[in-house]
Amino acid sequence: MPIWYHSGRITEANRQTARWQTSTVPANTGLHGERPFRFHRISDDIVTHNKTLKQIAIVGGGLSGVSTAYFLACAGFEVAVLERRANVAEEATFGNSGLLAPCVVQPLVLPGITRTAFSNLFKNDPPILVKSGFNPARWRWVRKSRREYQDYFSLNKQRLTRLSAYGQMLTQHLQDQYALDQENSQGLLHLFRQQADADRCAGIEDSLRQFELPRHSIKGQDAISQVEPAFQSATPIAGAMYYPKDGAGNCVLFVKQLRAIAQSMGVQFHFSQSVKAIRPEFGGRVSIDVAGDDVADSTLTVDGVVLAAGMQNMHLLKPLGMSLPLCPIQSYNAMAAVKNLDEAPNTALFDETYKVAIARVGNRIRVSGLLGFLPKTDQPHAKAISSLLKVANDYYPNAANFNTANFWSNTFALQPNGMPLTGATTHGNIFVNTGHGAHGWAAAVGSAKLLADAMAGRETEIDSDGLLLSAVSS
Repeated sequence: MPIWYHSGRITEANRQTARWQTSTVPANTGLHGERPFRFHRISDDIVTHNKTLKQIAIVGGGLSGVSTAYFLACAGFEVAVLERRANVAEEATFGNSGLLAPCVVQPLVLPGITRTAFSNLFKNDPPILVKSGFNPARWRWVRKSRREYQDYFSLNKQRLTRLSAYGQMLTQHLQDQYALDQENSQGLLHLFRQQADADRCAGIEDSLRQFELPRHSIKGQDAISQVEPAFQSATPIAGAMYYPKDGAGNCVLFVKQLRAIAQSMGVQFHFSQSVKAIRPEFGGRVSIDVAGDDVADSTLTVDGVVLAAGMQNMHLLKPLGMSLPLCPIQSYNAMAAVKNLDEAPNTALFDETYKVAIARVGNRIRVSGLLGFLPKTDQPHAKAISSLLKVANDYYPNAANFNTANFWSNTFALQPNGMPLTGATTHGNIFVNTGHGAHGWAAAVGSAKLLADAMAGRETEIDSDGLLLSAVSS
């Protein structure tokens, strides 16, 4: 399999060219039309703090993989990204809600899922979709999730807020530094249909004062309309919070632009390349078996590998005697064209009960979220569509014709504690970066920077306690 790399020194001049190359590198540039090279030992003029890790392969071309590739390139590593799809951001990232929201983000654990699952069987628009029948592995994961909620939810919420605030800052810095195209909205309304949810989140807010993130409690429909004039809802609301520094944007657009920047710094992207196995080799290297659509199967040997491929990570680590506590979760999405500009959302909105986000993306409105413990499908379950339509029409009934929206579903990997899984495995040169969830844009960028700093032997810029694992074992 041909491998491309930038053999010259990564200099500040390379980074400066990324600003204009962002708009000139085609979105599907990759395997064809480039000069072929093969990996070899990097020359000594590329210096990293970690002398044993120089050539890094990243499995997965989503938000986590591309962000990690960028930050590793900044640290002086030689990086190649292997993606089984034809472009970046075509799987879990394509289902990202687009929220950049440190305040609203929380570990996605489900303490009441057992009770909720049975009640949802009889609802046309449930907040959680669970397949009927007994699945031992799924219910073991649910029990772990319940214990994590009882014991560690508040602590993990604080950790995730710290990580997301860091990732939001990094994202905004990248958007400003490289003059990236943005479809961002500022401000976020967090709505509670049930008083129990409002009370629980009020308790969480008290524990977040240390972060000094601005937030305002809002009472009543009139007060909500002052923040969001387009909000027109007859749905009873138990409470609301407004976070002026949170917001939303186009996550897929961000990843594609970051890919172009990373390419200009020497990162190689190889599409339609499926990783079949990884094997630690004698001498501290890692072999990667790769199968391509239009090239012969081959083996690539590198100094280290980062697994950023969601549930696929489990299949790659299992032969090495390692397992990850991940469960595949479906999320659901709708995209509709704006019909009435005056009644389209200006701020992002997050419905706590349904875990659904609504955000304006240019001249479109995106509705995304929900949780489905269902088999993977490309099209959402009928009940998922009903739930998305309910939330959209409850809050912005005249903004768009949501019934004619484009609907799709995505699968993402989730830990029982709802936290990202980022760090080293028991094999010192095999790392993981996954599990950020459908609302984890900021957290994924923050995790990528923490992991890149750790791999480079640098001190992280924020406290990584609870965010960066020293080892993922079996």
